[in-house]
Amino acid sequence: MADIRYNVSQLFQAAFGINSPVYITEPLQKQAPANLSFKGIETLPEYYKADAVSWMGTPIMFSASFLGRSYKRYTPQGEIELVKMSDFRLPAATMFSFRRAHNITRTNLLGNNGTVKEIYGFDDWVIDVRGLCLDEPNQSAHEQLEQLLQWENLADGIDVSGALFEQRRISRVCFSDWSDNLQQGSSGVIAFQFQLFSDEDIILATS
Repeated sequence: MADIRYNVSQLFQAAFGINSPVYITEPLQKQAPANLSFKGIETLPEYYKADAVSWMGTPIMFSASFLGRSYKRYTPQGEIELVKMSDFRLPAATMFSFRRAHNITRTNLLGNNGTVKEIYGFDDWVIDVRGLCLDEPNQSAHEQLEQLLQWENLADGIDVSGALFEQRRISRVCFSDWSDNLQQGSSGVIAFQFQLFSDEDIILATS
């Protein structure tokens, strides 16, 4: 088996200008590993336990998946149709960043320093997603991109699961922005980035 490892750190640097240290401890070639001793090395706490495994057998931490069900989508004629989607786990080389604003009204006070703050609620979570589609033995980078574009094409909120989303009580998201590009000289590497908004049911009180 050929060693087709990707230097993910360099790819993230080239695609997004991000220094992300990602290491593979052993090569994929069929050769005996070096006789190393890991005695005395402490393992990470239980909450850092991997929740998925890549095709190479390496652990993936804080993965996320779009959950399959029937979703709404526009037809070329502008009509709404239902399309059945299967579960889709985002590519292993995917990073998330979360931010949320507070809806605050500030009132100036005469003859005093500072302001009076009134908090009316919280804005949506904004999730910036950056990742790489990489060629795998059973799926090419372009096939992964095609699946992502099918989700991006939905006109509906998308059910999502993953430790980072559950921690923030986000169970549904919707696409806000999308971009992708092919890395020059790397046909098996496609960089993508998109933005998600958290989505939840809002019940309006009636008098």
